[in-house]
Order: sequence, then C-alpha cells, then structure tokens
Amino acid sequence: MRCFAEGLYNSRTVVITGGATGIGFAMARAFGSYGAQVVIVSRKEERLAAAERRLRGLGVEAETMVCDVRDEAQVKRVVEQVVDRFAAVDVLVNNAAANFWSPAESMSARSFRTVVEVDLYGTFHCARAVVPHMIDQGGGCILNVTTTDPHRGFPGFAHAAAAKSGVLGLTTTWAREWGHHGIRVNSIGPGPTPTEAGLNGMTVGRPDHPPSFEIQMRRTPLGRLATPDDTASAALFLCSDAASFITGVNLSVDGGISLPVPSGDLQSDPFIASPRTPQGDD
Repeated sequence: MRCFAEGLYNSRTVVITGGATGIGFAMARAFGSYGAQVVIVSRKEERLAAAERRLRGLGVEAETMVCDVRDEAQVKRVVEQVVDRFAAVDVLVNNAAANFWSPAESMSARSFRTVVEVDLYGTFHCARAVVPHMIDQGGGCILNVTTTDPHRGFPGFAHAAAAKSGVLGLTTTWAREWGHHGIRVNSIGPGPTPTEAGLNGMTVGRPDHPPSFEIQMRRTPLGRLATPDDTASAALFLCSDAASFITGVNLSVDGGISLPVPSGDLQSDPFIASPRTPQGDD
C-alpha cells in the first residue's frame, strides 16, 4: 500500500548506510520508489551488487559505494563523491550497525569496541562529513537508526546498548546545534524485526536460544513483529516536509513493545494481543 504522494522525493539525494540488506534495503527501496536519487553504502561490495540488482528489478535506480563507516577518511571520500555527482545530500540515514550476543562478564574489549565503532563512531563520521554540505545548501535531514528505548537495558548486548544510547545523545545534541542551519536530526527505533541480520545478532553464539522472535511477538500489543517496510514508511515521513517542524525525537516503530508492561505472567495477560502473521516481507 502506497501512503505518500507520488514523487515525494523527486530531485532529492538520499544516502543510506548499511543500505544493502534488511531495514536499510527497505528504506532504499522506499525512498527510491518515491523519486529519490538513492545512494546505498556498505562495507561489502558483493552485497551492494546484489542490492543494486534487486532494486533495479523493482524499478528503482540506485548508486552504490563501498565504505567502512568506521574509517573517517573513507566516509569523507564517499560524501565528496556524492556531492560531486549530485550536487547535494538532502537526507542522510545512518543505518549501518553491528550487533551480536555476548554476556557482559565475558565480553572482550575488542567486541565492545567493534560495535561502538560501527554504530556510534560510524554515525558521527557520516554526519560530520555531510553537515558542512547541508549548511552550504541551506538545510537537510539526518535520520539515525537506534532502538526503541536503549536506556531500559538489553542483557547480552551491552555494546549495542551503549552505542545506541550514545546515538540518541548525538541526535538531540545535533538537533539543537544545527537547527538554525535548517538541519533536522531525528532517530527512529525499529521494534523486533526478523531480518537475517536480526536473527543472526540474537542467536549466534547462543546454542540454547531458538531463532525465534516468539517472546517479543507475545509482548507486542499489536500482536505481530515489525517488518522492514514499517520502519521505511516511518522514515519517509520523518524525512519529508510533512515533518518539517519535528527534530530531536526518537520515533519508536515497535507496535507498542516499549510501553510499560503489567507485572505478572505476560503469557496469561489478557491485554497482550495474540500473535498474528506479519504482513509484508523484505
């Protein structure tokens, strides 16, 4: 179902990091289908090539660029190439992320650093490279992909909780610092989304943990899991002129799972919706 006006993003350039798979790919498809010139960035060339083929098959043209967001010099080169090619960066979506299960007591410094460098430093590097151009062009929009509420804690994912909390801090700080330049900065928190990366992140190294989001589904008031398209649709709104007076917010797209839950057994709570089959697929 198409919810927005045709050509909503005509003549706009949208850069999406981690745009070759999962939620990032859904965003690339969504922005491109509404007229944006999409540039997807990923560390792996083979993933970019596959994503480009898929998008072309859907009638969406996209540029692809190899870049490791942990490397500030690489990020600057890519941004300069985008500006040279398209004259502007209207929207930056910081979606690139790393995550994997690891108990805090046995998490190595290298593991912690890897996730923080991708999620937090990568977000900083990309925004820092793009903002001078947005200032020169008189405005723009930055959208950071976080989680629904990293402050509540995520056992087994201390590195991601720390990184995403940091990204939330950057979001509100940048919104205040850059607002007078016409730059809006928001973040979006996807609910549990059973993409390949999401499944791997939750289960790798946990032989006792089934590759299932059944528990999260039971805890979601709307009774289903998120799809990549749910997050993509919210991103289309937040980066559009319809949200021109919205900045510094974290929009949870999670079916209500981050709402406070009643005490007691969630499975027997009559107010928890019965699971139903998600609609749509990436």
